[in-house]
Amino acid sequence: YARDLMAATPKLGQSPLRPPVTKATPVLSVRGLSKSFVLGGGFLAPKSTAQAVRDVSFDIQPGETLGLVGESGCGKSTLARMLMRLIEPDTGNVMLAGQDITTLDADGLRRARRNMQMVFQDPFASLNPRMTVRDLITEPAYLHSGIGPQERARLAGDLLEKVTLERDAADRYPDQFSGGQRQRLCIARALSVSPKVIVADEAVSALDVSTAARITRLMQDIQDDLGVAFLFISHDIAVVERVSHRIAVMYQGEIVEIGPTEQVLRA
Repeated sequence: YARDLMAATPKLGQSPLRPPVTKATPVLSVRGLSKSFVLGGGFLAPKSTAQAVRDVSFDIQPGETLGLVGESGCGKSTLARMLMRLIEPDTGNVMLAGQDITTLDADGLRRARRNMQMVFQDPFASLNPRMTVRDLITEPAYLHSGIGPQERARLAGDLLEKVTLERDAADRYPDQFSGGQRQRLCIARALSVSPKVIVADEAVSALDVSTAARITRLMQDIQDDLGVAFLFISHDIAVVERVSHRIAVMYQGEIVEIGPTEQVLRA
């Protein structure tokens, strides 16, 4: 098993990743993103301010994976949620497919989000246990396009095949799947609206080594087939090395280094 896993894992400088599409306009462009939180404020605890993210800027090209690494608490997840506007930034701009999503109202943001989807860390908490797989993975497409029951059934089967699950799994519920299979369902849900960017926030950290390797291989296959760009967030630099064209290193809320994977790791 160990030999097979090592053989399947490319060594530094031997990445099989397909080169990203180089264009004048990145699919995702972030400039000067910052966020602070107010702490305390009780009777014995005066208010203080903690800066979680400080002046972060980067670009992602179509079909590229940018790996974001850093220790726990350095601001990676806060940054991811600001990109999706689940948390509002204090300053900065997020340009998604040429559109500044930081200035959009609720309706405009809902329409823009079909271009950027998120895969969360915990596949057990990310799926509603009361919904069938068919409804779960096609819900974004239904909300954005209003597709009917027959179209949802057909889309669900196609999405399950894309993530290497059986089409008849559509009638089952999340508690009938393993952790790795649930994360595949989360990826299928993200793909249901054909996004240009997927933000994967610690998407394999809750999985065992072999399952994580299969999920990262699946992400690479999806990228090769569909040209989706990934922001792959992880504290595990070995996993990031396998999947990323470039790496950004985050420390205390700032990106302190960014560059091609081999260059960053060798340096």
